[in-house]
Amino acid sequence: MKRTRRIVATMISALIIAGAYGVSSDPVNAETIQTQGSGSAVTSIDRSATFDSLDYLNNGTPLSDYIEDSLMISTEGDSLSGWGPTVQPYFNPFHLPLDPATQAFYFPEAGNAGWVTIETSDSEKIFGVEFLYGNGWTTGDIYGVPWGNEMGYVEWQTLNGGSVVSSGQIGPNPILALATVLGFYDMDGFDQLQVKCRIENSYPPDWQALALDDVQVQITPW
Repeated sequence: MKRTRRIVATMISALIIAGAYGVSSDPVNAETIQTQGSGSAVTSIDRSATFDSLDYLNNGTPLSDYIEDSLMISTEGDSLSGWGPTVQPYFNPFHLPLDPATQAFYFPEAGNAGWVTIETSDSEKIFGVEFLYGNGWTTGDIYGVPWGNEMGYVEWQTLNGGSVVSSGQIGPNPILALATVLGFYDMDGFDQLQVKCRIENSYPPDWQALALDDVQVQITPW
């Protein structure tokens, strides 16, 4: 299943430099470059997180300090991958072929108002991050694909020492397609990448519902 997702995502291979797709980083002080496509931001996969422990049998796992391969991915609330293979339609925030009996990805149950933070658990600096993008916003289609709305947009920021290095927004004009591999790289490195997926006219208005999978991180300097 992971391999299928990655192959499909790799087809989205165009490199998007910061400034495109609505990225709002300050061009004078911008240090982190936002990209799209597998291999566009990470050339050396030093660490990765696949979230295989967060399958539907483990819904409710706290996401405040999830650690895998010396990566810490954290946000408020508990995990939700779905409701199992007996409940249809399946929860599929990526719109890719999924096996509902083994699906595993990172999503906060019911969303939250916070950031999803990606960092190393041993304080190693990050030079590149890529992940598969999805969201849990409703589409209103209760009979077809009820989750994963392409009008969602991603806000992001990188931090060093608690201070913002760069920030931006991707989507919704033009649309940010689900199953896009989003990338972020920085020649000087950063401590944290924070991301969230919002949508217009949500309630509560500051709510976010980002789903992500197949996180790959480069700690080797460029």
